[in-house]
Amino acid sequence: NEEAVKLFRQAAEQGYVHAQLSLGNRYLSGIGVAHDVADAARYLCLAADQGDGQAQSSLGFLCEHGQGTKCNLGEAVRLYRAAAAQ
Repeated sequence: NEEAVKLFRQAAEQGYVHAQLSLGNRYLSGIGVAHDVADAARYLCLAADQGDGQAQSSLGFLCEHGQGTKCNLGEAVRLYRAAAAQ
């Protein structure tokens, strides 16, 4: 639904972590938006920076495999550890 995505995007840009996580997951799966791993990584990064464990884990996977972002094993490990500490 376009209206839902629009509202999620507005909330995400205002810093709402659940909206950032939801948009990241939507871009990963292509639900309601075009599949775009780079956009997924961008929104997951916003949520991960706020300490969301699910976003940290998902972003860690993307970093580990170089999907939507450069492959960075050190960053992937850091994100996995942060998620595990939740």
